[in-house]
Amino acid sequence: MLSQLLPMLAITFTVFILFFVFMGIGYMVKKKPLKGSCGGVAKLMGDEHCSFCGDDPNKCDSIATEQQENALKAANLGKSV
Repeated sequence: MLSQLLPMLAITFTVFILFFVFMGIGYMVKKKPLKGSCGGVAKLMGDEHCSFCGDDPNKCDSIATEQQENALKAANLGKSV
């Protein structure tokens, strides 16, 4: 029984590690913050206000755009971000 369990645990652990590695690579490439959905489970449970975007779904996108603009300005000045 243990000989069947160890390969399954190794495969599961490897899948989780790969998932987190790819999430990290995706974050480094896109530079967008992770965000929840406004109107997801919290809305179903009766929570009227979104804690992530303050009921403004464009807020997270505008923050990401501002960060990209600042990174471009810093690159033009020859400084790393």
